[in-house]
Amino acid sequence: MIYILITIFSLFFLWLSWYKINWAVALTIFAMPAYLLRFKIAFMPMTILEVMVLILFIVWLVKVLQKKEKITLSNYKWWGFFFLLAAVSAVLVSVDLFSSLGVWKAYFLEPIMFFVVFINTIKKKKDWKLVIYALGASALFVAIPAIVQKFTGIGIVNEFWRAEETRRVTSWYGFPNAVGLYLAPIAMLFCGLIMQSKIRIFEKLKEGKFKIKKLDIFYFVVFICSALAIYFAKSEGAIIGLVAGLLFLGLIYPYKITRRSTLVLLVLLVSLVLLFPLLRNYTSEKFTLSDRSGQIRQQQWRETNEMLDDGRMLLGAGLSSYQTVVAPYHVEAIWIEDKTDAEWLDKIQTSEEFRVQMWQPLEIYMYPHNIILNFWSEIGLLGVFITVVLLLKFFMNYWRVKSSENRNMYLILLAVFAVILVHGFVDVPYFKNDLSLLWWLFFAMSWVLIKRKKILYD
Repeated sequence: MIYILITIFSLFFLWLSWYKINWAVALTIFAMPAYLLRFKIAFMPMTILEVMVLILFIVWLVKVLQKKEKITLSNYKWWGFFFLLAAVSAVLVSVDLFSSLGVWKAYFLEPIMFFVVFINTIKKKKDWKLVIYALGASALFVAIPAIVQKFTGIGIVNEFWRAEETRRVTSWYGFPNAVGLYLAPIAMLFCGLIMQSKIRIFEKLKEGKFKIKKLDIFYFVVFICSALAIYFAKSEGAIIGLVAGLLFLGLIYPYKITRRSTLVLLVLLVSLVLLFPLLRNYTSEKFTLSDRSGQIRQQQWRETNEMLDDGRMLLGAGLSSYQTVVAPYHVEAIWIEDKTDAEWLDKIQTSEEFRVQMWQPLEIYMYPHNIILNFWSEIGLLGVFITVVLLLKFFMNYWRVKSSENRNMYLILLAVFAVILVHGFVDVPYFKNDLSLLWWLFFAMSWVLIKRKKILYD
C-alpha cells in the first residue's frame, strides 16, 4: 500500500514538474521535512524528498534539451563542482562505501541539482513570491506541531523531553535541536521581510498612504510561530544564532533608524548582562562553554582533533564514518564542573551518590557539532577550504547585485547565513537532508537576486 501511494504521488509530481515547474520547485521547498518519509527501491534507501528532487531535475533537463535552451550557471559553479569532488574523495576513504554513497547523493549531489533547477526556473516576481510562500508554509508545518507539543506533549517520544517540567518539543523530528536548525534560518529570513515591509509602510505613511497586505501578515505569523517553536525546543544555539543574525542585519541594513535602534538595543543588552548577576553568569557560561552542554561539546572537539591529528588531517574520517573512526578516541563519561560554590563542593566530598551524578555519560554523536570540524571530519581539509571559499563568494556576491531593492533583500540572506554560522559553532547546520537543501536554496536565491534586475518582492 505504501509503495502504491508513493507511485501515485511520484506520477502527480512528474505531471506537475512538466506543466508547472515553478510550482514543483515550490512544493519541493515546502516538503523539505519529507525526508523523514523513508523507503527502499530494491537495495537503495530513498526518501520522498529525494524522489521529488530527482524527478524535478530530470524533467527540467529533458525540457532544456528538447527546447535547446541555454543553461544558466553561476559563479559558484566551479567551486560547487570541487565541493562534489571533495565529497567523492570522502566516499573513497569511507569505512562504509554503501552508506557514504547514500550520504553523498542526499547531502551533496541532489541539493546541487536542485540549485541548478532553481536558478534556471525562478525568473519572475510571481515565482519569487511562490518560493517565499513555500518556505513560510514549510516553517509553519514544522512550527505549529511543535507549539501544540509544548502544551500537550503529544508525539514527543523521549520521556525526559516529554515530562512537563523538562519539556522540549521535537515536532516531526526525533530531537529538539532539529527544530532550531531548520527554523532559525527561515525565521531570520521572515524577520528581515517584516523589517522591509515596515520600512515600506513607514515610507507610504509619509506619502499619506497606508495599506497592510496579506503577505505582511503571513510574514509575521511565520516569524512568531517559528520563534516560539525554537524557544519551546530550548535550542539555545538556534536562539543565540537568531539574535546574532538580527543584530547583524540591524547594523548592516542601509537605514539610519534600523542602525540606531540596533545600537541602542545592543547597548541595552550589554548593560543588562553587566548589571544582573544571573544574566552575567548565564552569558559567561554560554560564551565560555562552561555549562554541561558546552563541556560535552568541548570533549567532542578534543576527540575529533585527536582523531584528525592521528593521520587523518588531510582526508578526515570519510563520509558517514565519523562515529566508527572516532570511537578509539572516545571517552565514556566526563566530569561536569559547572559549579564552584561551597555547598556544592561539600556535597562532592560527602556524597558518593552526588559524585556519581556529576559524571556525564557520553554517546558518540554522528558529527563533532562544530561547522568546521563537521566538514573537516566528513570531506577533509580540502572540503573545508572549498566550503569557506563558497561562503566568501556568497558574501562577496552582494556587490554584484544591480538594483538597490534586490541588494536589500540580499542583506537579509547574509543575515540568514550569519544565523547558520553562529549556530553552527555548536551544532550541525548542513549534514541533514533538509538542511543541505536549505543551504543550497539560499545560495540559489542569492544568484537569482544577482541576475534579475527587477524587484522580486512587494
